[in-house]
Amino acid sequence: MSIDNLWYERVSRIGLGGSKFRSSVASKSSVAPRGDAPRPAPAEPRAEPYEFSDVHKDSFRALAASVSFVGVCTLMFAGLSAVFALGEVYLGFVPNGLGTAVAAAVYGVMAWWMVSAGRSLSAMVRTRGQDVERLMEAVVQLRRLFGLARVVIIILAMLVSVGGALVVWCNLVVERGGECFGSFG
Repeated sequence: MSIDNLWYERVSRIGLGGSKFRSSVASKSSVAPRGDAPRPAPAEPRAEPYEFSDVHKDSFRALAASVSFVGVCTLMFAGLSAVFALGEVYLGFVPNGLGTAVAAAVYGVMAWWMVSAGRSLSAMVRTRGQDVERLMEAVVQLRRLFGLARVVIIILAMLVSVGGALVVWCNLVVERGGECFGSFG
């Protein structure tokens, strides 16, 4: 098979087929393409990479610094909470130590996501041609962070509601001469 027998279809940048190109190739070729011949898949047009302006990059730079700072502080708080958890377990307060350890783990995960988002935003400011890609990496980390925060807020709201209901119920029971749960009444 020689190069003259190949059939090409040109696709412009806006996705329109180039019939003039096809006919000119076919007229120069000794073998014209058949209508039932398999056509190669047209290539998707590649968009130019988007670049944010310097003003936008300054805003992203400030956001990256803030997110990274909060992430590092939260990471240090998670480490300190882990030390407190070990101290509580050592002193015999195992349930409190386990609760503090779980909280430290959650803080650590949240801190990691914040630091990762800050790094992605910072990389977006430093690099050229990958702004949208880096921004989307930061958005993924922030979505994880705020998704976890939403779950934690919902669980805490439910626990506070149940705790408040128990306090009200115990007060009503004690006022009528009854006893509340074990050591609560």
